[in-house]
Amino acid sequence: MRARAAILLVLLVAAVLAGCGGGDSKRSDYVGALNTAQNGLAQRFTQLQAKITATSSAAQDRATLKAYEGAVSTTVRDLRAIEPPEGFGALHQRFVGEVADYGDALRKARAELGGDDPQDILAAQGRLRTAVQQTGVKLNATIKAINDKLQG
Repeated sequence: MRARAAILLVLLVAAVLAGCGGGDSKRSDYVGALNTAQNGLAQRFTQLQAKITATSSAAQDRATLKAYEGAVSTTVRDLRAIEPPEGFGALHQRFVGEVADYGDALRKARAELGGDDPQDILAAQGRLRTAVQQTGVKLNATIKAINDKLQG
């Protein structure tokens, strides 16, 4: 589940680049900056995925989720440092906020995985899965809006 959540975010961030091409240099610089942030996130997630095993303990799971949180936090910091082209400020802030929301969902799940009750752990995993899906829907809509604006 954690691996799928991480991969989902990387693919969603990468999707913003699929529709971006041509245009003025400010827009090209923006796309390049988004690409750099996405590549950094993808590399960190790839490194973390090597630590995921089917036999990991709850403590190991919490540590892995904390590391994912750190990767998302770094990406959010990188995204906040990007200056979007004129007219893209609100969309960029929305995009950054949605990526940050993903980090919040990871943090909440990690806190909820602190107990020993299997029912509570399964419920926490389900809430994380739902949060990731909801984040994916929001990010897809924002990415589409960014792409549409870049194209138009």
